[in-house]
This record gives sequence, structure tokens and C-alpha cells, in this order.
Amino acid sequence: MTFTDAEILIVHTMIMRLSEKESLEYLKTKGHEIKLRTLQKAKKKIRESTDQRKFELATSGLWEQHLERIDQLEFQLREIYVNYNKEKDPYKKCKILEIAASIQPLLSNYYSSSQKVVENDVELRKILNRVSLS
Repeated sequence: MTFTDAEILIVHTMIMRLSEKESLEYLKTKGHEIKLRTLQKAKKKIRESTDQRKFELATSGLWEQHLERIDQLEFQLREIYVNYNKEKDPYKKCKILEIAASIQPLLSNYYSSSQKVVENDVELRKILNRVSLS
């Protein structure tokens, strides 16, 4: 789902929790003078598009980016150990191990969040079913 420039600004007003009056003023300062009824319709459209937007996120490369980051971290870790094995200086070897240790929590977080997504896949399937039925 693609939003117009005005709709993107309306999302901003929703995030900032502006009142309708404040929202109209904000939009006016950004070059989008609209009527109250137009603002209300746009907000309704944005709220109703939530499931569609979740579906698009899930199918538009979110997993691809996530897995790519895991691959990058694993590659970095492999290269760190290659350098560790080549290094002769004990001090430098310790420094290399510190770098390796600093990557572990990042990698662990990615694996953990992947697990949570897989566990919540049932919820994703519900969203996909609702979107495909509409």
C-alpha cells in the first residue's frame, strides 16, 4: 500500500498524537491544506490499512533483510577467527577474541528474534488470510 505525501504527513500527526486542529495546522505548514472531513477519512483509511501494511512488510523483504544481517554477522565472525588463527602476538589474539565476543550478543539477538517471529507465525498467517479474503 502506497501513501500519498499528505497521507504520510497524516501518519506523522497520528504518531505525534496531534489533535485534529493541530493536525490541520501541521499539514498546512507542510503545504497540504485540507478540510477536517478529508483528514478524518484519511485517518480512517490509514487505520484500516494496518493489516495490509503488515502483510506488505512480511512479504516485501523483511525476512530477507533479517537473514542478510545474520549472514553478515556470521561472515564477520568467521573472518575474525581466520585472523585470530593467523595472529602470533598473544595481546592481539586477546583483542581479536574481544571483538568476536562483542558480535555474539548481536547474533544471539537476531536468532532470538527469528525464533519469536517463527513462534508468532500463526498470527502472521491470520493476517495473511484476512488480507487474501478481502
